[in-house]
Amino acid sequence: MSTAEAGTYETVVIERDDTALNAAKLMRRHRVANVLIIGEYNGARIPVGIITERDLVVEIMAPELDYTVITAGDIIDLHTI
Repeated sequence: MSTAEAGTYETVVIERDDTALNAAKLMRRHRVANVLIIGEYNGARIPVGIITERDLVVEIMAPELDYTVITAGDIIDLHTI
């Protein structure tokens, strides 16, 4: 079976300054388990990270952080610490 036969996948993207809440809402709306974070470097929009459902639960919800102010960029930064 080829990849094309297995189905197609939608890529959902957000900006670094979008909130964790917005990421979760997009995941729910599009029924995906992750969103791709896009940043702009030297005039080009490129992928700079990814947020998964697990990131939201373990890094934001469990420690009871404010998901309305935590940004996608903040989540990326958590992974680089």
